[in-house]
Amino acid sequence: MASTSTVRTGMTVEQAFAAIVRDSFAQLLHHAAGVRGGDAPESVHQMRVGLRRLRLALRLFGRWIAVPPNLLAELRWLRVRLGAARDADVLAGGTLAALAATCPPEDGLAALQEAAAVHAQGMRQLAASAVKSARCARLMRDLSAWLQAAPWQAVPDDALQRALRQPIGPRAARMLRRRHARLVEIGERLHPDQSEERHRLRIAAKKLRYATEFFQAVRPSGHTRRFLRRLAALLDVLGGLNDAVVADLLLRDLALREPALAGSTAFARGYLCAATAQDLPALVRRWRRFVAVGPP
Repeated sequence: MASTSTVRTGMTVEQAFAAIVRDSFAQLLHHAAGVRGGDAPESVHQMRVGLRRLRLALRLFGRWIAVPPNLLAELRWLRVRLGAARDADVLAGGTLAALAATCPPEDGLAALQEAAAVHAQGMRQLAASAVKSARCARLMRDLSAWLQAAPWQAVPDDALQRALRQPIGPRAARMLRRRHARLVEIGERLHPDQSEERHRLRIAAKKLRYATEFFQAVRPSGHTRRFLRRLAALLDVLGGLNDAVVADLLLRDLALREPALAGSTAFARGYLCAATAQDLPALVRRWRRFVAVGPP
């Protein structure tokens, strides 16, 4: 779960932006030390979450606060490096471990798990190198300097300055309604057996979850908690289905690199394909329960 935002009732748009970005940036920096060590999967995950929250905050407030394109490009670069490490960690420490615990003993599965673990370690080292690099240090300095300088305050646009001083509550409500409407639009067109469509739905759902968490303190509390529970349940099944798709791609690549593992990778891919088919009805049920709760 992402850290709780410090947005509070009575904050202005600008104050809410500063609070959300400060929290997300702090989460990113806090877990960078673990990533630099090269052997902390949870640090990779949490730094990636902080980065996602930060990028979403910059988008949500982008109509009022323009972000320098070079910062956005460098944040994308870091996201890719962390994402590759996280995918490898999920395969080794999550997907294959769960498969080994639930399926009958299979010759070669232990060797497959070991090879996946070695690959994950290598990807964490690459992520560590990226986070330790001069390029990442420059990104952190530039982002911090931009936030401290707050150049949007000097923009000679009276309408913009008035908007930044408006209370966040009504603006937050509109942001969440738009995000919710976009998610429902994607979901109503969803073909559950299409992995690309499920991926789009999952990304939109994660963004809505983070946005709702940002503004939770300025929304009706009981309804928002229920909404987040339903959304989390939807994301659980979407996450499992996505993990299976990513695992299939990584297992295929692993078999190409290590032909001796072809048999065990084929077994694992077949098992995951069958498990995915069994999980699709749960996706439909959780989607219906989510839609029924209404917007946050």
